Amino acid sequence: MKGFLGYENLEVENVDGQDVKDHNVKEEDRQSLWRQLSGFIGKDITSMISLPVWIFEPLSFLQIMCEPMQFADLLHKACEAPDSIERMAYLIAFISSGYSCAVRNKKPFNPILGETFEFVSPDGKWKFFAEQVSHHPPIGVAETSGDQFKLRLEMELKTKFRGNSSDVNVLGSNSFSILKTGDEYVWGHLDTCAHNVIIGGMWVDHFGTLEIKNTTTGERGVLTFTKAGWLGAGRFDLTADIFDKDGNVKMKLSGKWNEYVNAVKTDGTDSAPMVLWKKSPSTLNKWNWPKFTESLNYMDETYKSTLPPTDSRLRGDRYYLELDDLDTAGKEKVRLEEKQRAERRDRETKGEEYQPKYFKKSEDQGKWAYIGGYWERSKASTTENNSNNQTSVAELTENVSNLQVSSDQKEIEKIIEEEDFC
Repeated sequence: MKGFLGYENLEVENVDGQDVKDHNVKEEDRQSLWRQLSGFIGKDITSMISLPVWIFEPLSFLQIMCEPMQFADLLHKACEAPDSIERMAYLIAFISSGYSCAVRNKKPFNPILGETFEFVSPDGKWKFFAEQVSHHPPIGVAETSGDQFKLRLEMELKTKFRGNSSDVNVLGSNSFSILKTGDEYVWGHLDTCAHNVIIGGMWVDHFGTLEIKNTTTGERGVLTFTKAGWLGAGRFDLTADIFDKDGNVKMKLSGKWNEYVNAVKTDGTDSAPMVLWKKSPSTLNKWNWPKFTESLNYMDETYKSTLPPTDSRLRGDRYYLELDDLDTAGKEKVRLEEKQRAERRDRETKGEEYQPKYFKKSEDQGKWAYIGGYWERSKASTTENNSNNQTSVAELTENVSNLQVSSDQKEIEKIIEEEDFC
């Protein structure tokens, strides 16, 4: 949902009401990026060019998929609500609140094919797992299992660079099931545009209409994010109507997707609006992250020893960028790109097709489903190396010392031709 192009101006304004100084960006870097991008207007830039490491934040997109889970209490409220209309309302509030995470301007790293990410909530009520199941097109799939629900997210990214803006379309279906009631909900994605990616302060807008269906009861919700107008008019505004199975509007929602969501019943009573969600103020770190997002990179030595080598936390480019070592992060990014291209060529030579380890696409519905095995894996398997594993952080210093980040035009053309970027 965010950061698909990933550019931040020297000074960024209007990010959740704060002024945020850019991190490690120089004017010559901006000019160099424009020279690199100017020939790709109208194209999907994420699959055509290797972007410099300074436009990234030290997160993988699989970790970004986990960010909305900081609002998991809304899913628990949906599970506990006695009325099916209220259950739909809390789910819509969760979907809306998730976009409030998607206002930062740095780009997350594209996951490597076979990359994984896990996260267990501090209260133990849910656990999140994601896997990059495809690289061309880029597709990440996640399943969150809780004591009351299951949530499946699927994201396939398509972008179009337009010069000073970038359109982002996200494909894929999402689903949410409540274990106690048997309710099953399905929905898709809204559209996104990143404005002022080269000139001016970059800002991100989400807009469009989204239908959420309860396939169990026949109820549906229609959620609309207003597209920002001239001088930002209408930016962040949202409305939603919830219909019963006969098409009658039973509840109306309104608010701002970066701040709050309210709801009012349409049963003729003068009931006060319900506050479904209100974003809590939080202290942000230098990357403009709240505490929850910071925790996505946490790993002490004990926890680290249990992670598979494919976990996003162990990516060298991500790790060194978080340490502000851009030179080493850039070299490691190149190493990972070269490794991924070599693995792709090896599969092509052998006539093999890549098969994800933990998700499988159903032939009849075209949806990715978790097939199990990740949480059940033995400790021994977490340290086993295979063709998709990334090098552990402890090994990176030696590996990257022999790499050079090339700006030679022939090398750029070679990278563009092979189209495998992190």
